[in-house]
Amino acid sequence: MGVFRFFPRVYFQLITEESDFKPRSLSVDLFRRKGEFEVFQLEKAGQFLLFFFFLSLSTSLAVLAQEVPVLEKKVSISAQNERIDGILRRLSQEAGCVFSYSSSSIDVGRTYSGNFNQRPLREILEVVFEGGVQIRQKDVYVILTPKHTSEKEVVISGYVVDESTGQGIRDATVYDPITLKSSTTDEFGYFQFELKNPAADDFQLIVTKKDYADTLIFEENQSTFQKILLKTKEIELENVGKSISEPVRDFWVWTKNSVGFTNLENVSDSINRKFQLSLIPFVGTNRKISGSVTNDYSINLLGGFSGGTNKAEFGGLFNINKGNVQSVQLAGLFNQAGGKVSGLQMAGLINANLDSVKAVQAAGLINFTTGDVKGVQLAGLMNLTTNNLQGTQLAGLVNYAHRDVEGAQVSSFLNVAKMVKGSQVGLFNYSDSISGAPVGLISFVRKGYHKVEIGTDEVLPLTISLRSGTRSFYNMLFAGFRPENSDSVTWAFGYGIGTSPRLGKKTFLNIELSSEQLNNGNVAALNLINRVYLGFDYQTSKGFGLFAGPSLNWRVYDSAYADHPDLFGYTSPKILSENSYAVENLASQLWVGFRGGVRFF
Repeated sequence: MGVFRFFPRVYFQLITEESDFKPRSLSVDLFRRKGEFEVFQLEKAGQFLLFFFFLSLSTSLAVLAQEVPVLEKKVSISAQNERIDGILRRLSQEAGCVFSYSSSSIDVGRTYSGNFNQRPLREILEVVFEGGVQIRQKDVYVILTPKHTSEKEVVISGYVVDESTGQGIRDATVYDPITLKSSTTDEFGYFQFELKNPAADDFQLIVTKKDYADTLIFEENQSTFQKILLKTKEIELENVGKSISEPVRDFWVWTKNSVGFTNLENVSDSINRKFQLSLIPFVGTNRKISGSVTNDYSINLLGGFSGGTNKAEFGGLFNINKGNVQSVQLAGLFNQAGGKVSGLQMAGLINANLDSVKAVQAAGLINFTTGDVKGVQLAGLMNLTTNNLQGTQLAGLVNYAHRDVEGAQVSSFLNVAKMVKGSQVGLFNYSDSISGAPVGLISFVRKGYHKVEIGTDEVLPLTISLRSGTRSFYNMLFAGFRPENSDSVTWAFGYGIGTSPRLGKKTFLNIELSSEQLNNGNVAALNLINRVYLGFDYQTSKGFGLFAGPSLNWRVYDSAYADHPDLFGYTSPKILSENSYAVENLASQLWVGFRGGVRFF
């Protein structure tokens, strides 16, 4: 048997004047028939090759013919008082199509005069029939039926064309600002949509496209088919600045509804509505141009995308606004605003804003803004602003302000800011400068108080301390040791806080609280020396100073442990009091000591 066993009939379309362009078919069998189809076996290789060649050629021609839809094929034709049915015959030959219509319902006997030069077939038909026919294409057939008019429904269609080049403009937005019904042009610049119950008095259409001149308005009494010419803008758009719509569009790049983002890019007019309801972005009462509509109230069942909010917005999962948000914005997962935010903004996970915030922001995880913040940011994980903060940041883990802070940063781990007029409270704090107190385990102020101290006291002959912060409040990390004639070394480590007010040009007062763990070898049991120090700091030169002063010491230790190191190795201060406590085998000692040494930097 051959490779091909079954071959269908090949149909040819015959058109005559008497047929009223109704299609009739003539069946021609290429092979011997037996019933509807016949099994055919090629007997000669030459016949097979010849058939395969013509089959491939016809298939290739069909594919090429379908690259441009019939209605979009450009045709040149002139007519002078010519009957329309004659024009249709010539158009059929030029465009390679078959017209199907009923002469009893469409008047093809009237005459028409006009010239068309390389215009789409659809446009020619619309002009010749004066918008009175409905045009549909099915394969090579162009089906013409009467267009039914109704006061309750208007079908708008046409082409949007670049005035300078004459080419159709793709992805232009055509919309009705009253009903917000919209359509975007295809690759040939064609658009079509239906408007139900159009307003008789103020019906209008707006056509807009990025990089082209402002919108064009069409009144109701004009033809429902329009050829719209757009001019390019004279200014360079790069100088206008980055549009807020771009990061929002990038954020939603995964969405399949690209028409909505095309409209957002095209429509620059501000449209206002009292209320909008949506299921997901672009599926709601504001339709596919919701990104250009500012609402007083907005309810998004899952999520919504709007131009802005004036009073309140609620989202089951998320809210996205291209522009400003005022009063209240609540979402189950996240809120995003491209403009200013004022009032209250709350989200289960994230609040992200691309402009300033004058509000209370509360998020389960993160608050993020690229503009100034005036108010309170409260987040379970992190608050982040790339600009200034005037107010308070409260975070479970990290607060970050890229610029200045006027207020407070409070977190359990890290606070970062540039110039702080207020305080930072966290395990670690960093700032360029600070006028208040950085309270934490380690606080580093770049233009603040930094000292390396080498000193001695009545317990340890050598201690080294690192101090960082400001003179009004600084942190101390220190360690010390005492060499002894034994296999182990007595050593200590500790932490403290202090303040150093100025007494004179080179003299400062030191008031410090510290605690150090004294060990003999390994850290085996509680043996804390808690110290209150009051001393003087004299700066003999820049980067070098001397300090000395008395201290009050209170030792708390585990009395059940027998291998504590000797408290004093080379001094013998008087113990003022000594007590034992039944709870947890604790005991304490109290005495007056001293400290002294040198400081660098």
